[in-house]
Amino acid sequence: MAYHIVFEDLPLSTRRPSDSKFRHTDAAKKLKAQPNEWARVQERKKRGDAATAAYQIRNGILAAFRPAGAFEAKSKTVGDKFYVYARYVGDVSASDGFQ
Repeated sequence: MAYHIVFEDLPLSTRRPSDSKFRHTDAAKKLKAQPNEWARVQERKKRGDAATAAYQIRNGILAAFRPAGAFEAKSKTVGDKFYVYARYVGDVSASDGFQ
């Protein structure tokens, strides 16, 4: 069987760009403006989704919440709603560890 490749430009995307990056950036800026204050930053449809989002915030997986450890986050269930709460605690990577 012969292997055949074709060089061509990528087709234009038909997907609409996500605005989640902008929402995360906005939330992170607002949290930084009020350090150590908890805020509800998301409502999710499933308990597991809220827990995953909180994990992503805590660990800096979402770029707006880097470096890892600069934000604390928790998922909470209130009635039948699943929320993500977060707060900015400071850039721990910027400190030298001395008090």
